[in-house]
Amino acid sequence: MNSKIRMTAAATVALGAVLAITGSAQADPGRPNNPISGTLPDVGETLVQYSTYRTASSWEQVQFRYENTISHNLRMGLRDTSGWQFTPTKVMGTKGATYTIAQNGSTTSIPQGKRFAINARSNGFMWASQDNNWGGHLYW
Repeated sequence: MNSKIRMTAAATVALGAVLAITGSAQADPGRPNNPISGTLPDVGETLVQYSTYRTASSWEQVQFRYENTISHNLRMGLRDTSGWQFTPTKVMGTKGATYTIAQNGSTTSIPQGKRFAINARSNGFMWASQDNNWGGHLYW
């Protein structure tokens, strides 16, 4: 009976080690992320306040991976539920780059549990023929 218990314990430890190795290969396990996108007006630098609110996770950081670029640089900031933009505007222009918009302990602090939404605009006038659709993944 003792050898059965030892064998079961050894198998459990081995299985736990395999799961730990596989789990650590994930990027930011448990961190909320989802694809986001939007369309900016063709009239130029008009601010768009997107209506989806999110809550800062225990990571206390918000990052955006820019994957679908507009014709100009995208400018993005975060606002709270009162409508006040509490982060400086981040200028994004490189496709495939990840930009940190807010991070606890910096000048762009975002405490855990804070609700936020996105403000976005172009950094220049866009004609109707130019690409005004942006997108990527938001991590928070």
